Amino acid sequence: MKKNNLMKLAALLVPLGMIYSCSPPKSIVNSGKVVTKNQVRFGTNYSVNVSTSPITESIKGIKEFSSFSNKDSFQLDEGLEHINAAALAYCLDPIGYKADFYMRYGLGHNIDLGYRNSGKAHLVDMRYQFLGSNSTYQYSDYKGLYGSIGLQYGWQKFGFGDQKFDQLQRVFDLSMSRKDIAIPLIFSKSFGPEEKFGALSFGLIYTHSFVKYSVNPKNVYLRDNEGVQHMLEPLNAKKNYGSYGSFLSVKAGWKFIYFNAGIACYYQKYGTFPLLGGSNVTLKGFTIVPSYGVQFNILPRKKKTELRNM
Repeated sequence: MKKNNLMKLAALLVPLGMIYSCSPPKSIVNSGKVVTKNQVRFGTNYSVNVSTSPITESIKGIKEFSSFSNKDSFQLDEGLEHINAAALAYCLDPIGYKADFYMRYGLGHNIDLGYRNSGKAHLVDMRYQFLGSNSTYQYSDYKGLYGSIGLQYGWQKFGFGDQKFDQLQRVFDLSMSRKDIAIPLIFSKSFGPEEKFGALSFGLIYTHSFVKYSVNPKNVYLRDNEGVQHMLEPLNAKKNYGSYGSFLSVKAGWKFIYFNAGIACYYQKYGTFPLLGGSNVTLKGFTIVPSYGVQFNILPRKKKTELRNM
């Protein structure tokens, strides 16, 4: 394989990842107020996931490309290990621009239920509101502070299946699946009665992730002390790690439609992961997630007793 093709193995991780990546939704689109009973809320959100760990590992790999010559098979060395680490870091926290769709429904008793989808990533959650009113502007003039806590469960599978990553996949054949459990704590200040004109939201979120990944190398060899080449065996591993985040967002609109924008910041200490050939890499870093979107509300119908009194 030509040296410039090897350079693409790591270079693809950043620029093409900005278009083709898939990751669990990390932007926060909810306020501290849960959806009122029988109300429906849905919308679409656009975000950019900028993570430092895959960028750092990709730079390390690029520095080693000069050691490769034209060949169809590869001797495992420091350069290839860096590329392996970069691919792993990218799968853990892809750099990318993505869109997601979400829907929520008010169950009553200050509880709502939601679903969110971004490609192959799915998330379901339930929230409980412990602070503020849970009515609508039709019945309440409350303009104070809201607070809620939630429980989220997300899952996805990831691999470099796109033809843009063909060279990377031919060498490593890397795939990953993950499950995420998150607890968001959200507060918001209403604009107008019962967030009629929007809200300013802020809070904290903790996420614990469980990942499985496999690497099935093709034409990658390790030379022993006697100079004999041995083809590398496939690698399968499981890991789990926690991440801590904070966020700030604002939504503004009227009654049925709102525009929102926000930013979230996470710190992840992914831990130590095994690489091909018995080496390992310790990964950690920050992730910044700016986002924007549009939200729609379908308000519950007014009670018949209220209509008769109007």
